[in-house]
Amino acid sequence: MKRLLLTLIILLSSVPLSSGDIDGIKPFFDKVYRTERIGDSYHFLLLDKKGNYYHLFTNKTDTLTANELKSSKLLTILKKKQSWGKAFPKNGVYTVSKGKLYTKLLWNPIKVLGKDKIKYLNKTFYIH
Repeated sequence: MKRLLLTLIILLSSVPLSSGDIDGIKPFFDKVYRTERIGDSYHFLLLDKKGNYYHLFTNKTDTLTANELKSSKLLTILKKKQSWGKAFPKNGVYTVSKGKLYTKLLWNPIKVLGKDKIKYLNKTFYIH
């Protein structure tokens, strides 16, 4: 019985997030969301269909592609765009609970305000 339960948990946790409605709104997946300029910096956010999120706070650039943001060489890419400045990337996994998105590690909400508008960590992100 325990083995069956463990198998079910593993299967359910490995199932990719469906692209169904969340909060009644279907967000864009694999598209880069960005905040307006905050001081001299920008925040970037990307959600993928597999349940991963990519968050970056930087003053090295105001544009990034989805492939750049997902890249394991993101800091090298940013250094080529601008050699000085700061960059703080954070990747993780998100989950859907009761129709709402949350990061799995700290259970931070990712609120879908519209297809092209998301709120995360008290910042509003837009598709640019």
